[in-house]
Amino acid sequence: MTSDNTDPKQHSSLKVIYRFLGGAAVGTLVLLAPVTYSKFDNFGLVQVGVASLLVTLCGLLSIVWGEKFIDVVMRMLNGTGL
Repeated sequence: MTSDNTDPKQHSSLKVIYRFLGGAAVGTLVLLAPVTYSKFDNFGLVQVGVASLLVTLCGLLSIVWGEKFIDVVMRMLNGTGL
C-alpha cells in the first residue's frame, strides 16, 4: 500500500516546468556561444535584458513545441562547429 500521488494535473505541471527549464538551458547555451568570444566587462543593462528575454523565450517555445524545438536548436548549434 503505497501512497503515490498519481494526480494527472501534477504530472502535467511538472512536465511543463521541466520543458521550460530544458528550453531555458538550451537558450543559455545559445547565449553563451557568442559571449565566450567577447569580454565580460562591456555588458550593460540592455544586453542583460536581451539575454534574459532570449532565455525566457527559449523556455516558452520549448513549452509549446517540446522536444522538437530543443532538437532543432541543438542541431543548429551542432552545425556551427563550436
